[in-house]
Amino acid sequence: MNIIENITHLNSPRAVFEFWFLFPIGGLALLGVKKWSYPIFVSVQLYSIYRHLNYEPFTWPYATSTPQWPSLVLLACNIAIIIYFLLPEIRKPFFNKEDRWWEHRERYTIRIPCSYTLSSGNTLKDAEILNISHSGAFVTLPESENICQEKLIINITFLNDNICLGAKVISAHEFDSEKGFGIAFEYENIWEKLYMTKIMKMIARAAKKHHKQQLAA
Repeated sequence: MNIIENITHLNSPRAVFEFWFLFPIGGLALLGVKKWSYPIFVSVQLYSIYRHLNYEPFTWPYATSTPQWPSLVLLACNIAIIIYFLLPEIRKPFFNKEDRWWEHRERYTIRIPCSYTLSSGNTLKDAEILNISHSGAFVTLPESENICQEKLIINITFLNDNICLGAKVISAHEFDSEKGFGIAFEYENIWEKLYMTKIMKMIARAAKKHHKQQLAA
């Protein structure tokens, strides 16, 4: 009961932040699994260890005159977490998007006419998408040269919906014996992502319907 009373008297801005917000921020950073979230998560853990080792009576994290054994267990856990997340294989997903397998969206094989403009030119050209996901597409661009790493603006129309996105050419290869380029979409804001999600749902339904028709044929 004394601990609860002590917690209610943690009224300084730093004490309130440490008790109510520090670990939630660390948890959100861990769930983020991004470049920016890794240093935040590690910093929270290091700060927690520092405060454990330099404890002031009746402050965070113990809120008692002396450390209790559960808090010492928490300290040991924090040290173990730091060591674990410093391992190369564990920290890779934070810095390499390709290692975040749970973010990979389903890709649909469907032909969609589109148009595009390279950043290095002002000519609008026609093209065709052969497969597409929320993160990118394989497109047959009528380019005679390798344009990998170039930026472009692609205009996609599916049924009655249209979206214009920035994209980057990341590879040149073949798909179903057709030469083309793999592009990665570069969303500028959350609204583009949401609108693309809507279009992808329609594409998913159309692709599944087409697949059923092929099986029935």
